[in-house]
Amino acid sequence: MDDIVSGAPDIETARQLQSELQDALQSCGMVLHKWSSNSPELLNSSSSTDVEHSFSAESDLSVKTLDISWKPLHDCFVFKVLILSNSSFTKREVLSVIARLYDPLGFLGPVLTRAKVLLQSLWQQKMDWDDLPPDQIAKEWKEFVTTFKCIETVKINRFILTDTWLRVVLQGFVD
Repeated sequence: MDDIVSGAPDIETARQLQSELQDALQSCGMVLHKWSSNSPELLNSSSSTDVEHSFSAESDLSVKTLDISWKPLHDCFVFKVLILSNSSFTKREVLSVIARLYDPLGFLGPVLTRAKVLLQSLWQQKMDWDDLPPDQIAKEWKEFVTTFKCIETVKINRFILTDTWLRVVLQGFVD
């Protein structure tokens, strides 16, 4: 079983959701081993002792879900970035960096598009995998790598609905 991200408007609905999930998994012969919540009441009232994150007001820990870091205390998604800023790079290294930036929910789509456009420029130049790029593309890539670290300051609230919503549309795209 993989990650399930869900929410509930109140603690009682969350308990019911957790119970239904445990029952559904149990009916298939599986057990819910790890789970997390931003509610200390839900964590403390559960019969399960195998929680992914223990709630603490002093803690600023994050839990990985869908390979994205979630901070239960603030109920928001955050990103960790590890891109080495080399003085020179190749088309192979650019593709490697782009492939490591996994974003299944599409939060970073507009930012990653810039990197993909740079990779497309390398393809249009008909460069081999280990060739160094032209100066203009190299300059743009270095600028992208140095500014991409700012993504770590972005925080995306998990719960995005308000009491005044008119219509919610959920869109999914698959290759």
